[in-house]
Amino acid sequence: MVTPFMKAELTAAVTSLGYTEGNKYFKDQYCLEALKDLIRYLRRDDDTIGIRRELGQMKLVQTNLIPILCEYHSDEALFDVALRLLVNLTNPTLLLFNEEMPTDKVERNYYLQHVGHLQSYKPVLASDKFWMVLTDKLKLLLVKEPEDRMEDDKLLTERILILIRNILDIPVTPEDEKRTDDDASVHDQVLWSMHLSGMEDVIIYLASNENERHFCMHVMEIISLMLREQNPASLAQTAAQRSVAEKQKDTEELVAMVQKESSEREARYKKMTASRSSIFRGTFCVKDVKSITDKDLIVHRTLTDGKPIDFHQNKTGKRKAKNRMPLPSCNVTRKSTLSIRLMLKEFCLQMLNGAYNSLMHIVKDCLVRLKTQDHDETYYLWAVKFFMEFNRNCGKFRVELVSETMSIGLFHYIQNQVQTYSESITVDKKKAALWSRRLNVALCAYQELLMTLNAMDKYGSESIRNSSRVLKSNVFYVPEYREMCLVLLLNYKENQHSLTYLKDLVETNHIFLKLFEQFAKGNRHLVVQNKSKVPQKRKKSKPKKKKSEEEETPTPIFDEIAVEISSALQEKPSLTDDVVPFDAASDLPIDDQRVIAMGKIVKLLKESKSHLAVALLRACRDVWPEGEVFGAPEVGPEDELLLLRELYHTELPHVAGEEPNAESEEEDADNKETAEEEEEMSTVRRSEKELQFEEFIRRFAHKNVVKSYCHLLRSYSTNTTLTNHCVIKILHRIAYDCKMPAMLFQLSIFKTFHKIMDDPRAKTETTVKELYKFAIYIMRKFAETAQVNPKIFVELLFWKTAREAAEIEVGYGNVQDPSSRFGWSEEEEDELQRLHQEFRDVQEGEGDVVDRIMANLINQTRSRRVIIKKMKEMGLIMDAKSLAKTKRSSKIRPSKEWTEHEVEELRRIFPEVRESSDPLGMIIDRLPVRRAKNRVREKIVELGLVEDVKELRKKRPGKSAGSKESNRDESDSEDGRAEPREGPAAGLGDSESDESEESDEGESDNEPVSKTKELKTRHRPKQYGFALKKSDYFSPEMLAAPLRQLVSDGRKEGLAWLVECLSETLEDREDGEGDEEAIPIVPLTDISNDAMEDHTFLKFIAKLGLAPPASEQEQFWRIPSTLTSADLRSRIDFLKGATDSVSDGDAMDDLAGPVETIANTNSSRSSSSAKRVADDPIPLGSQKRRRIINSESSNSESEEPPPEKLQDVEQQKVEAVVDAETPSTAASTTSRKRFAIVDSSESE
Repeated sequence: MVTPFMKAELTAAVTSLGYTEGNKYFKDQYCLEALKDLIRYLRRDDDTIGIRRELGQMKLVQTNLIPILCEYHSDEALFDVALRLLVNLTNPTLLLFNEEMPTDKVERNYYLQHVGHLQSYKPVLASDKFWMVLTDKLKLLLVKEPEDRMEDDKLLTERILILIRNILDIPVTPEDEKRTDDDASVHDQVLWSMHLSGMEDVIIYLASNENERHFCMHVMEIISLMLREQNPASLAQTAAQRSVAEKQKDTEELVAMVQKESSEREARYKKMTASRSSIFRGTFCVKDVKSITDKDLIVHRTLTDGKPIDFHQNKTGKRKAKNRMPLPSCNVTRKSTLSIRLMLKEFCLQMLNGAYNSLMHIVKDCLVRLKTQDHDETYYLWAVKFFMEFNRNCGKFRVELVSETMSIGLFHYIQNQVQTYSESITVDKKKAALWSRRLNVALCAYQELLMTLNAMDKYGSESIRNSSRVLKSNVFYVPEYREMCLVLLLNYKENQHSLTYLKDLVETNHIFLKLFEQFAKGNRHLVVQNKSKVPQKRKKSKPKKKKSEEEETPTPIFDEIAVEISSALQEKPSLTDDVVPFDAASDLPIDDQRVIAMGKIVKLLKESKSHLAVALLRACRDVWPEGEVFGAPEVGPEDELLLLRELYHTELPHVAGEEPNAESEEEDADNKETAEEEEEMSTVRRSEKELQFEEFIRRFAHKNVVKSYCHLLRSYSTNTTLTNHCVIKILHRIAYDCKMPAMLFQLSIFKTFHKIMDDPRAKTETTVKELYKFAIYIMRKFAETAQVNPKIFVELLFWKTAREAAEIEVGYGNVQDPSSRFGWSEEEEDELQRLHQEFRDVQEGEGDVVDRIMANLINQTRSRRVIIKKMKEMGLIMDAKSLAKTKRSSKIRPSKEWTEHEVEELRRIFPEVRESSDPLGMIIDRLPVRRAKNRVREKIVELGLVEDVKELRKKRPGKSAGSKESNRDESDSEDGRAEPREGPAAGLGDSESDESEESDEGESDNEPVSKTKELKTRHRPKQYGFALKKSDYFSPEMLAAPLRQLVSDGRKEGLAWLVECLSETLEDREDGEGDEEAIPIVPLTDISNDAMEDHTFLKFIAKLGLAPPASEQEQFWRIPSTLTSADLRSRIDFLKGATDSVSDGDAMDDLAGPVETIANTNSSRSSSSAKRVADDPIPLGSQKRRRIINSESSNSESEEPPPEKLQDVEQQKVEAVVDAETPSTAASTTSRKRFAIVDSSESE
């Protein structure tokens, strides 16, 4: 803000510059000092640009600066200071506000005020004398050889070029000037003054001279600002006299305006004469429109008034937010007067013939090497568009004049710029308008490249046509070039892109499709590059070798380097620049740096740099004399040697904030690269495929593309003939070629069609007539569809995709999703949901949930991408990132050779299970090392345990009426009725059991375990003394000694807590809850926590069959689902009998009774008759997840079991432990479980 004191200072400085008498300006004696003061004041200007605005109100430029430059241009010191001040005052307003249009009301007023001051400068700056002075100064400077120029000469040349740029950049306002075409505007007056002074010749010289390449960007900006109002096509066709084509075009425009006016007058006349008389006024009822009552609406209107009823006349329009308002167009193209156009045409011809290729090469090199300022590439892209279009329309097309910008490299550069600008519009929303204009410039350059390719196809030279064919093959081959227009159409938004941009985009897409169609017709088999995303597996990080392993030579021993250290102590070595005792700029305190200095000394000793270590030791002694840590000031060489020995063998602590060494930095870089590799889970794979033009056109059948084209169709009356033709061509391709007219069944499009049908020009103008015919075609298609689909009238309210448009015509639900080869039936959806519920909590095995589902789906043709998409549609997952991948488990195969222990176990187990229903399966489960069936069968035959292999087959009671069947019937009907089956096998019939046995019997013995079975098996880690398997059975003999140890250690309360957990789980299993999942046991009291921290207690419960945490994701031990109700009951009775019989004095003696009783019960399993049972299908997905939580008052509130329950253990006999094979309902696989069936009838 300018204070009154500052305003007085500015007024005094301006007054001290000089005065004007007549046509002569006289400077003051303090003119130079006053100019310097004004420059200093401008340096202190704030964000409100108050000083600039104040100087603008004083008209400093008009009354003082321009006269000083014109009258005293020979005074070099005064001219230089005045030029500096003028350059500062004419800087563009947008640069002063950091390229952002101010949104604040006050700042916006400041902005507009400064723009007004600049526009008031421009008429004065169009002085011929002023431009003569600038031209003469430039000529004098450029005449000198580059090596003879001083630094001040270069600065003065650059200031003059910047001033020319600032003058031409002053915004024009055709509305304020109120000038028509063929009239000289203020900008044209400036250009004419430049022409009279010869400034354009100087600019051509700077553009063509290789020695002046450091001014190339200034020249490019000046040229673009000179020609910014000109249309290159019309400028190229300018002649001294009006051509016949130009006269004809003006005549046609005039005739069209007259016809439009006459047709409108005729329509009004017919409307007035359509009724019998204008005196018939009255009251009318409007059908199908209700009033505030239930009766029809009453209207008072004259019959001659043919306007429709509008209910929105008195309504206020709904205001749009600023960020949703359409972006205004910034097209300032106009037709200058003939003399200006002839002058500019001659300038462009000289530019093309002598300077275009060299200038564009230099500018492109500066852009690639980043020697320019930000966003200077827009001037380069503008020059590509303007001069190449000028070359096409100047009469004779010459490719050699624009050869520098006609290459595949320029296509790549423009495509990168388009992608950058498009992304910046979304990211930098505050400057979205600026990025949109830059995107429009890049798109126009791309359009001109395509137009030049089209012109090269019609060139007379065969070599030029071949070059065009090569360029087109590269453009159509690469997907980024081929799909650029499609991507821009899909991303078009009205509030981010202007209507001018949409017109250029539609015309660019039209010429691209035209070239592509011609190229495809000439090549029967068009092979293009295809880009697709491929999921990438995570790379396993290789273990890094330790530093000690990488070092070829070991660390030297101190005695080996003691001789070298002694010789260094006798000398006076000096430190190098890279070895210092401390860092003064570091944030670490001085004491911490002392420890770092000790580490440096030790490191130098280990690297055998004894002289540097000694020098650093003595330097540290001078820095840290307190405490004599590095020795006394007058220490001798012998003491220094002892001190170095002590330091060498001392383990120094790590200091927080210590700078990492090169090795740690390298490790951090490796870890960062590994993390980045893991984050990139998908890579782009490029392949080749044959592409048909019709297939490419179908990609434009998208609702966003249709919406963009229909938005441009609304302004058909103001569009050019080419724009309307491009719009109607792509809509015709979608509706007729792709056979999707239903995509155009939209209410806004029908409103535009209604305007076209009512337009009087529909019968005279060719363009509107073409639109009229297309509208009639779409309306007829709509009428045909409405006869078979009455819901089409509701569909008018929505934009439709290709699938929805097809469903409108052929019926809803009859069109499959084009993204997948076939749809999903209800049975397949149910199967997918069941498999997801089954495998979502599985942590072990290879792959994730989708991999397991793919392995178990009935339809194996589904891809991973299709399955993930369907799971997201069904709401099973949120996104693909939620599929956490588990660690891959590795299986260790047993050795082929049998150990002696395995052979002894096989000889011991075989007689016990020989008469069971599945002897081979039970042997495999009870062997210490699990082996394949064929290996076990071969070993049994080799040992001579059986004579015939058939004896090892499963016994199927359903196939014969032998003794096994009768025994089973007798045991089942011993009490006069069949006992219900226990466990999951209770609901499975004999037929299902037989089917499962037959399927298992039919399996090959050499076949490995299926993938599904591996995934279902929960592999517990090998800990607490042995590897846990679900085939482990309860052995009291093995648990007797550990139980005595626990009781003697005072773990009786922990055992009581364990009994309570097992009892609650048993109740849930008997109630049918929690059969399919493991139940965690959560210690909450001090007693239970102490027990779970005791290794002996954990080893004991592991032998009981409880499962430790399977992975890092689990925290608590679990009661596995493989323990049946009978297994849990036997363990509960064993623990209760042991803990209840133990007293404080005779704990060891009283424990023997229960253990022996349960041992007898366990030994009776092998001698009792085997009973074959089948499992019920395990429910998929747990319905209830229950935790066993122990309260602090559990021991006091728990009821003591009755005495009868303590005696059940002695009376029960386990009949058999058998294998039951359960058919998986989701994947048709089998899983083996062991159940202990307690036969209470024998005990009675």
